Amino acid sequence: MSHTANIVEIFSSLQGEGLYTGSSTTFVRFEGCDLGCKWCDTPEALIHHDACQVESPPKSMSFTEVLNPVSSTKLTEIIDNFDDEFLSLTGGEPLLHSSFLTHWLSAEIPKRRVILETSGVHCNALLEVIPYIHVVSMDLKLPSSTGIKPVWNEHVSFLKIALQQKKEVYVKIVVTARTTDRDLQEAIRIISRTNRSLPVMLQPASPTLTFHETLTGDQLDSLFRLFSAYLPNVSVTPQMHKQWGVL
Repeated sequence: MSHTANIVEIFSSLQGEGLYTGSSTTFVRFEGCDLGCKWCDTPEALIHHDACQVESPPKSMSFTEVLNPVSSTKLTEIIDNFDDEFLSLTGGEPLLHSSFLTHWLSAEIPKRRVILETSGVHCNALLEVIPYIHVVSMDLKLPSSTGIKPVWNEHVSFLKIALQQKKEVYVKIVVTARTTDRDLQEAIRIISRTNRSLPVMLQPASPTLTFHETLTGDQLDSLFRLFSAYLPNVSVTPQMHKQWGVL
């Protein structure tokens, strides 16, 4: 079991995505991802970092370096300087560091609500970490949008674990101009069969240096109407932190 992990950055900001958009949040961004969605907006999480960038003091947008890998003891020391309401474990894919997270969270449970932001495919890792998580923010990956192979079965199993453990769960679905009706219907089917009351956020992909497929207002309205015809708790939620100009 590893008690260290490579971390890209730790900072304080307003949550810009999902159910708790606008909430004061400490973000711990872990290194590494095994999917490679073509619209990924955090390519820095995909490469090796010799050091973790730590915002110091919090909310200053000034950073100091802490050498990687970061120990669980050192991470607790860093996090103790932050006082946000929420703690977001993000990436990359934080569940690639499940052994580290289990050790850290079980020994030093932070005095704040912990949100796991995840691709929703690592079921065994979720079983390790889930006792220490309050909110699961699960991406539901549409192959036509991501450019990766389907992971429908993994999503079903992942949602079932999170719901069986009685965690607060919401689903985030990134949509693009290439999103197909077939993928949308499959996403609706998966959510309907697990818990149709789950909050569902349709998130238009943000442009990046390598991705430029934007959606029109009419296209977003059409997606919203389709999901709302089957599910009761649907919204369209763009990445607000990019519009606010915050970290």
